[in-house]
Amino acid sequence: MTMPRCCGAGLLAILLALLLAQPACAELRIELEDGRVFVLPFERREVRRIWFDGVAIDPEEGQPPIRLDADRGTSAPGEAVDPVVAAAEPAQAKRPRGRVLRVGPNEAFRLPSQAAAEARDGDTVEILPGTYRDVAIWRASRLTIRGVGGRPVIDAGGRGAGEKAVWVVAGRQVLIENVELTGARVPDRNGAGIRAEGRDLTLREVVIRGNEMGILSAVDFAGELRIERSQFYANILPDWEEAGVPPGHNIYVNGADRFVLIGSWIRGAVDGHNVKSRAKQNRILYNRIEDLPGAASSYLVDIAEGAPTLLLGNLLIEGAESPNRTVVAMAAERGGERAELVMAFNTVVTPSADTVVVFNHGTRPARLVADLVVGPGVLARGPFENVANRLGPALRLVDPKKDDFRPVPGSAAIDAAPAEPGRWRGIGLEPLWSYRHPAGLERREKRGRAYDLGAFEGG
Repeated sequence: MTMPRCCGAGLLAILLALLLAQPACAELRIELEDGRVFVLPFERREVRRIWFDGVAIDPEEGQPPIRLDADRGTSAPGEAVDPVVAAAEPAQAKRPRGRVLRVGPNEAFRLPSQAAAEARDGDTVEILPGTYRDVAIWRASRLTIRGVGGRPVIDAGGRGAGEKAVWVVAGRQVLIENVELTGARVPDRNGAGIRAEGRDLTLREVVIRGNEMGILSAVDFAGELRIERSQFYANILPDWEEAGVPPGHNIYVNGADRFVLIGSWIRGAVDGHNVKSRAKQNRILYNRIEDLPGAASSYLVDIAEGAPTLLLGNLLIEGAESPNRTVVAMAAERGGERAELVMAFNTVVTPSADTVVVFNHGTRPARLVADLVVGPGVLARGPFENVANRLGPALRLVDPKKDDFRPVPGSAAIDAAPAEPGRWRGIGLEPLWSYRHPAGLERREKRGRAYDLGAFEGG
């Protein structure tokens, strides 16, 4: 039967809940405001595909694709929640819940790995504060794994589950909240805080530090890898050259259909990259990504194969010790013929005259809109389009030492953004949010006749 378009987005949630229910037989019942009732009986095994308002939904995955409507700052009728709005909300996700498995000194499970071995699809694992010397492989799907009452620390102590990571996540649709993962060391020298091997993984308010690699997704990881309001730092491999292996990265998306990074603080990679992605699409929104004294990355952001990428509203701080003198590298390895980059409303702090903000190895021009580059250097190498960007050491910030990266009053950056900054793949480029330190988001309100350049609205 054809369902009327006026049924609304609530119908989608009802239908998905029915499909994911345990009984083989189910009944879809739709009641309209005018009193009409539609009833559709079916067996779950018979359902291969669903379309709602022209959007295909996989019943095995149970979730529609997220479509960002940045103009509204909220979801449009018939669309899923704007992921930036979702990232700004408190971290208690509303998800289908099965059993609750609790981990703690006086609980049924003393270690997260014990709960991982017991967990079934749809369960929630709650981990009490403390330090757990442990590693684990999570195989169940639709899991929620969260720290409660404080942030627990999971310390691998120089090991790795499956010789891969503190946690290996093999299930689908897994949400991890409010945990700290550290101490992974493995024979291959790429021991990660998390190895993502399943499909559709979300990290929220997670700290990953002190591993050989921060997060590493497998080549065949599918769906969306999403990181919200999290911190990655000190994930390094000091002797990588001697070991004959690649350097460590804070974030290495080796495979994903989409990579989304929102409201996070990524810092202090050494020789490797702070963010490296081979995902098919990248959305890097409202983050702080930076080098630290004595801890300089090769690139702050490396889109190695030139996949379609949006960098919106980020604070990017390049260190003077960076060996490549490049902030964002596009298609440095391959994919130059299809490389697609848009950078809008970013604040970039550069240390030297030979620093390049964007090195585009692709053939298609990178589009740079309303970025504020504070310091000497070059805006771009390779083809690019310059729309209302400003660069130079005279473009001062209020007090970077106190984390105030707003342009100073009277700066040429004030009210200097174009009235219509444009769109990227349906996403409006207006900066409706700002990064809030450390690892957060806040609404950004336009204070003059136009937005200011860069990631923060000045006075």
